Amino acid sequence: MNKVLQLKKKLTQLAILDATFEVFGSESHQYQLKPCLSNKDIQLFESRCNISLPSEYKNFLLEIGNGGAGPGYGLSGLSGIEYEDFIAEKLYQEKYEILSKPFPLTEAWNDLDLIINNRNDAYFDNKFIQGTLTITTYGCGIDAILVITGEQSGKIWIDDRTNDNGIYPASLDFCSFFHDTDPDDSHPNSDQGQPLSFYDWYEDWLNRSLHQIRQSSET
Repeated sequence: MNKVLQLKKKLTQLAILDATFEVFGSESHQYQLKPCLSNKDIQLFESRCNISLPSEYKNFLLEIGNGGAGPGYGLSGLSGIEYEDFIAEKLYQEKYEILSKPFPLTEAWNDLDLIINNRNDAYFDNKFIQGTLTITTYGCGIDAILVITGEQSGKIWIDDRTNDNGIYPASLDFCSFFHDTDPDDSHPNSDQGQPLSFYDWYEDWLNRSLHQIRQSSET
């Protein structure tokens, strides 16, 4: 089955089974998706930002929706598409100016010496998340970011600097903690595992959420 159709089918099943919004964050998005973007919308965004969106994310925007139902409190969409040139250029310059710069990381990073030495500004420097889009928040200052530019393009990483946990891959280890209702550990091991692609990350949430609701209905 086509991956997009597979994701749509599972999302429809989840929306039907979880009518009372038991899955974490579902009450905020209620399994609703924002309207899809057109090829023209995406080409305009890519042109303004001087980037090419990863193919999986681009197909999601074209065929499923521009944000809405998803992990955490739901997917963020691309903003500013609807604005005329002057407003859009200002918004893009402020929000997306570092999107074309390559994401610098290939493994988990957490330089706590920057905090110990009272260099909080350096620890939270945007250079560590350049080339990425924040696509959801899990709460407590934990964001999932999609790498747009650089070696890790198309992969999901986690910005957990608010909790002094640095930036690390959204691996299966991470997903087993944040997409399950009863995780085994207090926090995922951020030093191990490869980052999931956008589709794999999204489908992991669907699979674990469906498993949660089916188990709940059996008890």
